[in-house]
Amino acid sequence: MDTSSKTGKQAGAKSAKRKHPQTGGRRDRNKREKVARITAAARTLFHTKGYTKTTTLEVAEAADIGAGTLFLYAKSKEDLLILVFKDEMSQLIEEVYGTIRKNASLIEQTESLFDGFIEYHRRDVVIARALIRELSFSGNPGRRKDVLTIPEAIIEKLVHFVSAARARNEIRADIDPVEAARCLFAIYYQQLQTWLGTYVSHSAFKQNMHVLLKFVIDGMSVGVIRKTEPSRNKRAARTGKR
Repeated sequence: MDTSSKTGKQAGAKSAKRKHPQTGGRRDRNKREKVARITAAARTLFHTKGYTKTTTLEVAEAADIGAGTLFLYAKSKEDLLILVFKDEMSQLIEEVYGTIRKNASLIEQTESLFDGFIEYHRRDVVIARALIRELSFSGNPGRRKDVLTIPEAIIEKLVHFVSAARARNEIRADIDPVEAARCLFAIYYQQLQTWLGTYVSHSAFKQNMHVLLKFVIDGMSVGVIRKTEPSRNKRAARTGKR
């Protein structure tokens, strides 16, 4: 065979590979498929066997991959938890949001959104506690983006509610929707921790959350007169004391 012809064919083959990098696309597809298998296996085991009793080795076996391969995608059981609930919570947020009446009051919309999440957590409080712990204190810096996905998605829906309430003149025009949404979420999240941490009962948690949400939303309402605390000198002048 002519060596120059052979060399030319080899060069052409290499050039074709550079122009059409099939391996990269296949590699990405395989990665997505493995992540999907891992997530499905972890979800099934968490719900059937329980989060506490499930091991990473069991997840690897159920996903039909080696333990070393699993470690490439999830370095701990906590990582698996975030993988599972990132998808589940993203879907739940959209589902609950879609059921809320658009013309309902801001307090009703806000509580309806949170109620959907609360009922979801009631199905498995053990998993909910582990999830909240990971959301609050992520042990893997590489997972922080995934961890932030859940609260950011909830806050986005609250921003829509606050913006709509402002547009229909239910709350003051000077209210910043993003800041207000963050305040509402902070109340929900802090009160959720009191329930999951067994500091209060479920009913007490719901009542406490309602009181705080109403307090904040009432403060944003149109027609609310904001009183400024008088200074020490003015108080002294009224009473004649210094």
